[in-house]
Amino acid sequence: MKTNYKIKVNKEQAVFINADQEFGVLRHPVILEVWGGSQNDPGEKIKAGYTDIKEQGNQVEAEALISNESAGEIAVHDFYRYDEDGIVLTRQLHVKKSGIKKGIRLCTEMIPLPHEDSRFEDLRYFAPPAVFDKNDLDEDGYEDYFHTKKIVFREDRFNYPMFMCYSEKSRLAVRMEREQLPRYDSIPARAVSSETGEAEALFLQKTDIGSMGADGSGGQKLCLRACYPFAEGDATIALYIIKTIPFGAFWPLEEGEHFEISYRFSRKEHADFHDACWYHISHVIQAKKPAPAPLAASPEEIARYRLESLDRYYVEKPKAEDENEPAGYVLNCHPQKGDQLENIIQYGFTGQNILNAYHFVRYGYEHGNEEYIRRGLKTADFFANVIHIKESGMFYNLYNVDNKTVSFWWTGLLLPLAYARGEELEQLMGPLYEYRKEIIDTLLPLKGAYLRCMNEDVTALLRLYIYEKKHGREHSNWRQAILNYAGFLLKTQEDDGGWYRAYDLEGTPILEPKIWFGGTIYEQKSSTGTSISFLTELYHLTGEQKYLDAACKAGLFVKEYIIDRVRFNGGVHDSIYAKGQLIDNESILYPMFGMLSLYEAVKDNIFLEAASKAAHFCASWVCLWNVPLPSDSTLGRYGFNSIGMGACDTCGAGYVHPFQLMGVAEMAQIAVYTNDLELLEAARLYWQGCNQTVELPDRSWGYAQNGLQEEGYMISWWAVDDPMFTADTGFGNRLKGEGNKTCFPWIQAVAVKGWYALLDRFQTTDFSEILQKYL
Repeated sequence: MKTNYKIKVNKEQAVFINADQEFGVLRHPVILEVWGGSQNDPGEKIKAGYTDIKEQGNQVEAEALISNESAGEIAVHDFYRYDEDGIVLTRQLHVKKSGIKKGIRLCTEMIPLPHEDSRFEDLRYFAPPAVFDKNDLDEDGYEDYFHTKKIVFREDRFNYPMFMCYSEKSRLAVRMEREQLPRYDSIPARAVSSETGEAEALFLQKTDIGSMGADGSGGQKLCLRACYPFAEGDATIALYIIKTIPFGAFWPLEEGEHFEISYRFSRKEHADFHDACWYHISHVIQAKKPAPAPLAASPEEIARYRLESLDRYYVEKPKAEDENEPAGYVLNCHPQKGDQLENIIQYGFTGQNILNAYHFVRYGYEHGNEEYIRRGLKTADFFANVIHIKESGMFYNLYNVDNKTVSFWWTGLLLPLAYARGEELEQLMGPLYEYRKEIIDTLLPLKGAYLRCMNEDVTALLRLYIYEKKHGREHSNWRQAILNYAGFLLKTQEDDGGWYRAYDLEGTPILEPKIWFGGTIYEQKSSTGTSISFLTELYHLTGEQKYLDAACKAGLFVKEYIIDRVRFNGGVHDSIYAKGQLIDNESILYPMFGMLSLYEAVKDNIFLEAASKAAHFCASWVCLWNVPLPSDSTLGRYGFNSIGMGACDTCGAGYVHPFQLMGVAEMAQIAVYTNDLELLEAARLYWQGCNQTVELPDRSWGYAQNGLQEEGYMISWWAVDDPMFTADTGFGNRLKGEGNKTCFPWIQAVAVKGWYALLDRFQTTDFSEILQKYL
C-alpha cells in the first residue's frame, strides 16, 4: 500500500503525519468527561495517557486504564491505522467498574497544523450547513450568531458528519469525519425541574450521535474537538432560541457498559478555500455514492398533484366586494389539516404568487384547463395593476384579501403580523411576538418592500409575458409594470453595482434597524444577486444594452463580495435568531442563477467560473447521508430518507426543506458547461430527495390532500423547549423527526419551476439521460 500518512504514538500523545509533516497532534490521547447527574454539573474532565502501546505494520494499538472515585475503572482501547486516504482512529470504551458519577463521555481533541500555531480566527472552517468560513459576516474573528470561538455541533446538524479547517497560509485543509456513519438515535427521557419547570439539558442517553467542530475559546490552543455522545455548548439552538445553554448526553456509567466510535483524519492541499470546500462535498458524492429515496410517482404526476392542491387555495374577489379585484394563491395551512389560516397573497419568498401563476397558465394551455389559465392571468393582472406602485416602479410584498389592504415586511414565519393584532396575534405567534417586539415596533410603521420579493415575482411576470407573447397574446399592462420596475432598478443601483436589501415606497434604501437590514456591505447588499436574471432576460426581450450593462455591473459585485469571499447571506426574510441576516441556501442560489444568466448572455468565462463556484456552494447544502431518526417519530414511522433534502440556514442546521428544487436545472446546466459529474449528481440528489415527501395516492405522509408537502423537517434538535414553539400555536412539537407544521405557496412554485426548467433545458427530467446525452 502506497501512502503518505504515518502515525507516531507514545504515552503522552499521538502525532498524525502526511508528506513528512505533522498535520495533527492529540496532546492528551484520552479525555473523559464524567457527570454526576446535576444540571449544575457540566462534567468533570479527566485526561490520561496510554499505559500500553503495540505497533504492527500500519497499525498501532494503545490502551489507557483510568481508575478513580469519580469514573470507577475505565478501559479505553484505541486502534490507529493509516491508508492512502488518511488515518483512522477507532476507540473502544469499557466500564469495568462504576464510579460515583452517573454518566460518561469520550472526547477527542486534535491540534490541527501544529507548526502554524493557529488561533481560531486564523483559519477558515467548513461543515455545511452549520459553518461557512466562520459565519463571520462582520469579520471580527467570532462566529456571528452566538459570538463565540467554539463551534461544536451535533453530527446530525451536518450534511455529512465531517468538519474541515483550512489555512490560507499553507493552503492545507485538515478534516475530521466519522469513519462509520451514526446508526441510531432516540428522544431521551428528560426529567422536568420542579423549581424551574424546564426539562433537563444534560441527560443520560445511549445514542450514536456525537458532536464535532472547532474550539478556540477561552484563550486555549485551537483544537478540532469531537465528543461521544454529543455535547453542544456556545453555539446551539437545540433547546432555545432566546438563550443558549450547554446541551449534551452522557453514556450511562454502569459496570459492563461499553461503546465504540471511529474517526478518520486527513490532510490535503488545495488551490484555495473554494476548492477545499468543493472537494469536501464532491469527494463524498464520488466515494460514498449516497442514495436518495426513489420518486413515488413520475415527475409529471407529482407536478399535476402539486398544482391541483394549490388551486384549491386560489382566492379572488369581484369588484363589488373589493374594488381592487384581488386574485392569488393564498395557501397558508397546517398540511396535516389543510384548513386555511388566513387569506394573504404573498409575493416572492414564501408566496411566489406570479411564479405559480406562470405555471398554471402554461400547464393550462398544455392540458386544456381553461380555469387554470383564467386564474393565472387574473393573478398576474392583479399584480401588474394593483400591487405595482407606478410612482416608484416598485411592488408591494403582501395583500390581505379579508382586510382589502396591502401589507408590508412580514412574510413566512412572521406572517401573522400581516393580519393579526392583540390576543389573536398572541394566540398565533405565542412568545415569538414579544421576542421580536423591538424590531416589530420599528418596522410596522414603515412602508416598503424587500428587493428579493420584488425581483422574484417580477422575473416570473417577465417569463409569463414572454410565454404569452410567444403565443401571440399581448399584455401591455404587464409590459408597462415590468419596464417601470426595471427603471427603478437602474435608478437605485449603487456605483459598486449593488442594491440594498429593502426600499421604502419612494425608492429610498432602508438601513435601520441594522440587526434586521445589516451592518456590513455583505449584509446590506446581500440581495443584489436576485436582480441579475431579471435584467438579462429583459435585455433578451428588448435588446436594450442598458439592462445587460446593469446586470454585468451587478454580477461583478456579486462575484467579488458574495461568491469569492464566501459571504452569501440574507436570503431568508423571517429570521428569529440573533440577527436578521442569515447565512442560508437561498442567498447563494440567486447568485448562481445570475452568474449563469450572464454567462449565457455574454459568454465571458469570468461568469462561468463564478457560476461554477456558486453552484458548488449551492450543492453543499444537500444532505449526503441518511440521518438516523427516532423510530417513534413521525418521519421515522413514515420511512423518511434525508439524503437529497436541502438544508435551510446555518443557525437552523438540522432543519431541511425542499427549496433547492428551484435550482436543479440551472445546477445541472452549469455541470454540463463545466463537465462536472459530481455537481450533476448533487442536482439529481436534490431532485429526488426534495420531491420525496409530497402526499400522493400511493405514498402518504399524513397530509390532508394529495399534492401537499410540508415546508420543512427537523432531523436534529431545534428549539424543542423554547416557549415560542411549546405554546399552543399549532406549530409546536418540533422534536427531531417531526415536520414544522407549515405549508405555503412557495413549495409548489419551486418544485414545478424545477420540473419545467429541466424540460426546457434538457427535454427530460431523467438525470441518467442528461448524463448520457450531455456529459
